[in-house]
Amino acid sequence: MDIESLLRVLMPILTIFFGALSAYLRTNEMIRNSSIKYITEAEEMYKDVTKAGGQKFVWVVDTLFNLVPQPLRVLITRKCIEKIVQSTFDGIEEYAKTQLDKAIEKYISNLTDNNESENDINK
Repeated sequence: MDIESLLRVLMPILTIFFGALSAYLRTNEMIRNSSIKYITEAEEMYKDVTKAGGQKFVWVVDTLFNLVPQPLRVLITRKCIEKIVQSTFDGIEEYAKTQLDKAIEKYISNLTDNNESENDINK
């Protein structure tokens, strides 16, 4: 088999492979970007429901999974979406904790500064 024949066979295969890879990467990125949006929507939808963490998680996963084109569901499974949603939520939670810690430190610092100012005035 000469190189020209080999290229005629390989080119369609490579085109399909790279096309599928491109679609997978675009869909995966879209899911990651949309996960925050849908987590926020779920928080709003279930704000009056107690202990709704599981319901919110399932709703977000189902909503995102429905965005995946049917042919890509072999590669981007429900389990994959669950991992993306969980890691996104964990990141949001960590960020919120960090911001809360900063706010508490600032509040305590302001209290300490005010107490020191009062002590200086009373001397």
